[in-house]
Amino acid sequence: MSWTHASRRHGIARHAARFVVEDCGLVYVQPAPPGSAVPDPRLVFLGDDEAGRAIEVIGVEMVADPNGEDHLRVIHAMALRVKYRGQYEEAKRWRV
Repeated sequence: MSWTHASRRHGIARHAARFVVEDCGLVYVQPAPPGSAVPDPRLVFLGDDEAGRAIEVIGVEMVADPNGEDHLRVIHAMALRVKYRGQYEEAKRWRV
């Protein structure tokens, strides 16, 4: 997992975002916004951090890191917005 500077814009710590990614239950795929410099689909992780805060984390799957493995590049993390509430509730049913 790697991080962009923008992923910290909303004050979500890396350990909190990582927890959500690893424990979210479901991963949603959404297309890149029109005109985005990175045209790859976004992976959306919705879940609670260790403190129980609902968080959204968005990343792009990157191919071949220096070890030759795919990894997630986190580009966004913030408190859950209303637009993701339905998907967040759906993902709750799939969490371990």
